Amino acid sequence: MADTLAAIAARARTSSEPNPFLNRERVASLRGLIAFRTGRETFSYRNWIADELLKAGQTREAIDEIKALLRDAGETEDSVTAWRKPVFDLLAIANLRLGEQENCLANPSANVCILPLDGTARHTKQDGTREAIRRYTQILHYFPDDYGSRYLLNLAWLAVGGYPDSVPPRFRVPGLAPRPNDPFPRFPNVAPAVGLAVTGLAGGLSIDDFDGDGLLDVFTTSWGPNDPVHLFIADGRGGYVDRAAAAGLKGIVGGLNTVHADYDNDGDVDILVLRGAWLGEDGRYPPSLLRNRGDGTFEDVTFAAGLASFHPSQTAAWADFDRDGWLDLFVGAESGVRTGGPSHRSELYRNNHDGTFTEVSHKVGIDLDDFVKGAVWGDVNNDGLPDLFVSVFLGPNRLYVNRGGRSIDTWRFEEQAAVAGVQRPIQSFPTWFFDYDNDGWDDLLVLSYDLRTPLHDMVAREMLGKPLVAVQADGRTVPFEPSRLYHNRGDGTFEDVTRAAGLEDKVMFAMGSNFGDLDNDGWLDFYVGTGNPDLRSVVPNRMFHNVAGRRFEEVSLPGGFAHIQKGHPTAFADLDRDGDEDVFMVIGGAYQGDTATSVLFENPGWPKNAWITLSLEGRAANRSAIGARVEVVAVDAKGATRTVRRTVGTGGSFGSGSLQLHVGLGPATAVRTVRVVWPDAARTTTTYENLAVDRAYHIVQGTAPVALDRPPVPFREAALGAPVGAHAHP
Repeated sequence: MADTLAAIAARARTSSEPNPFLNRERVASLRGLIAFRTGRETFSYRNWIADELLKAGQTREAIDEIKALLRDAGETEDSVTAWRKPVFDLLAIANLRLGEQENCLANPSANVCILPLDGTARHTKQDGTREAIRRYTQILHYFPDDYGSRYLLNLAWLAVGGYPDSVPPRFRVPGLAPRPNDPFPRFPNVAPAVGLAVTGLAGGLSIDDFDGDGLLDVFTTSWGPNDPVHLFIADGRGGYVDRAAAAGLKGIVGGLNTVHADYDNDGDVDILVLRGAWLGEDGRYPPSLLRNRGDGTFEDVTFAAGLASFHPSQTAAWADFDRDGWLDLFVGAESGVRTGGPSHRSELYRNNHDGTFTEVSHKVGIDLDDFVKGAVWGDVNNDGLPDLFVSVFLGPNRLYVNRGGRSIDTWRFEEQAAVAGVQRPIQSFPTWFFDYDNDGWDDLLVLSYDLRTPLHDMVAREMLGKPLVAVQADGRTVPFEPSRLYHNRGDGTFEDVTRAAGLEDKVMFAMGSNFGDLDNDGWLDFYVGTGNPDLRSVVPNRMFHNVAGRRFEEVSLPGGFAHIQKGHPTAFADLDRDGDEDVFMVIGGAYQGDTATSVLFENPGWPKNAWITLSLEGRAANRSAIGARVEVVAVDAKGATRTVRRTVGTGGSFGSGSLQLHVGLGPATAVRTVRVVWPDAARTTTTYENLAVDRAYHIVQGTAPVALDRPPVPFREAALGAPVGAHAHP
């Protein structure tokens, strides 16, 4: 596989112009072409070169090129005309980007790039940021209704400590600092201290116990064609060590998403790496199925397993769709058919029980040739068979209801998205099933990614209370398409409860995202990584706290989650084993120079709320127990009971969390019962009684629970004054 990936990367570098993300190579190509251009075309090419330089991270060169371009064209830098405004926009963001590079990326402080940019997050090298302030003020003098520039002006003032007082009142944007005395606690970023500060581009994330020592490990990728993977193994002392080379992963490069599971039922967690997303025909990459040998090493078995299909792909999901005890795999492809491009059909692979798979999508009725961005399994009708939801970008979403069969020859799925009422949003990306109101039925969240509208402009409009519409070049207005929260009615249909849940007017532009229980109250919260490739998309990632299953309230600012760099795969997991879920997110953009550093938000703890952690292991069911339905009946000090329901899985479609089930129980003092419906053909149901709260258990199907001796492993702290290391991609 390493040779295959190297050959594809080499071809990409030699034909870089079609690929908008190989910016250094594109600069070289454009400079070779500009000699053949004259007049206005020369101006356009030089502006294009400046834009590519900025995207490549060569920011000072980009600024010099823009200034020289204006000077050579006889344009004054003091007057912004409508025709030249894009050039001034580029100059302004280039200076703001310079401030980010010289401060955020060069600053080892844990709170850099996290709103409200206070303390050590403030820019100390202020030349670029101050020049950005001057440029945005200039632009707004001529274009006062440019809400996106208003937002970026406020952000620049915030970075140098001048927000809000130094911002002219007519350009002030509220909401960039938390309310005073907000009761929600702050989750500090401890990634630099523990060795998980990975600097790179957008990528993938899987968190689980990959070496079987009872500690959760972290696997990450970065989507650059030569970017290495990282396998961070917990050292048992509150830190992590990258063991990728020792694990045999040298040459396994790239990847924009990962999903993990024990596909071969050998007791070790394996990893699937997905590649080629957003690249069209340049995205004809194979995935990598990394088989865990159980001795600390992995082997790439993609070709041997029959999964070497060369399609651009962002998403995949594991489930035992035919309940034979072995995990099957759906892989979503990004087809160009909808826009007149080549076909790339999504695929469903059935597990052959011998380490190989057979593609059966057409055979079972899943004929999908569309631009797929997210895929998740759930059981929408509680019949014990996993159903498949597919998020389609620029088209109606799909819901394939599993109708079962006597054999693979009679097995069928039926597409029911229109009937179920879950086709929107059309501009969609990440998605997941979760029982947000704890009623025993899988609800569905489908997050928006509306590229028709500039992200920084939409965020400013939300903060200012303006209509969420974008004005196009021809004067037409385009309304922003919101995310959708669908409540399962229990009759095969869903109700759109987005507005009632407080999510209707939230500008998401969601990428990596996931869910978990921040405060152990038994209600599932979620974190959204925001952004798009545009370098102006420096907007906060957003955390939403579930209020008793009725609505969601945002806690991004008080909780310390409002990181303004581009958020990608996300996972909730109790990495330090102290009984609450921490949150890890891979941070970074798409362009070569848009690197950022990943974050690990440490949960401060909720001493009034109890929890239980369950590691399930199937026997008749798949070994990972993916799809197992769990009901925990807890009792509080007054004798009142409460049932909390969960499903075993890795979470959302972009970010792969641990398969161990962490269940918050609120103010419980005991667990009366744990009821598990195993995902096997018989829907075997087992009830376990009188388990303790604040304990971890291992439950093997057919045997009694075993309490695990898993004391907390506190995250290590960086020595005072000592540098904190970051793992950077070359």
